[in-house]
Amino acid sequence: MAERHVLERVHLFRDLGEEQRKALIASCERMEFEPGATIFQKGDPADWLYVVENGKVDILISSEGEEIVLASFEGGSFFGELGVFDQQPRNATARANEPVSLVGVPARAVAHLIEKHPAAARHFLRVVTQRLRAADEMLSRLKIRNPNEEMDEQLTFGQRVADSVSKFGGSWTFIILFCVFLLVWAGVNTTWILTKPPDPFPYIFLNLMLSMIAALQAPIIMMSQNRQAMHDRLRADLDYEVNVKAELAIQALHRKLDELRALIVQ
Repeated sequence: MAERHVLERVHLFRDLGEEQRKALIASCERMEFEPGATIFQKGDPADWLYVVENGKVDILISSEGEEIVLASFEGGSFFGELGVFDQQPRNATARANEPVSLVGVPARAVAHLIEKHPAAARHFLRVVTQRLRAADEMLSRLKIRNPNEEMDEQLTFGQRVADSVSKFGGSWTFIILFCVFLLVWAGVNTTWILTKPPDPFPYIFLNLMLSMIAALQAPIIMMSQNRQAMHDRLRADLDYEVNVKAELAIQALHRKLDELRALIVQ
């Protein structure tokens, strides 16, 4: 009864006829996995379609030496149907995230059901189509992180000051204002205007101030450039994540379409 209850709450089998569902239940096997145990690996033959009775299962792929979680399945959901339907090796790895109890439906039982009962084949086609629509909806809600917003949220007060100084120091406004200041300083500190100017030619105090400004401005600009390098690195990392997600989503859509074509042919 427990296995039947599990199959009945999975929409892939819920609407099947009583006789068809009994045939599947008779061929099912219950499987237990500890946390971290591998249920199947990429490249393994697709011998089972799995229904999660209890626990959580992660579907993972390897990319650049790291594992990416494509999806997670909990009680009442199913996974591993792609390989069962198209008879191809597994294209991902399934691993138990916590103690997991699964009900395995043999691939041969599913294939026999599809071959002998057209209504079951149409039902499976409808369920797979629903998953395809869900994938489309997920893609439409995909949130792309903006690197500018990410960096702005992490800026400190000193970094904001450095950016402002670098932005102002590299503008025509700064150049024009600074030229005007130099001309005014040179004009004021001449004997034509003041008989005893505070900084007469060759403007030693002005040179001192310019040296101090340059000494302070250089490290501030370097701070801003270092932060810009971090900004570029974050943008590259986000672009990589988006490209990986897009590639995985496109591959998943292609697999779903191939699966739909195969079911239609059958």
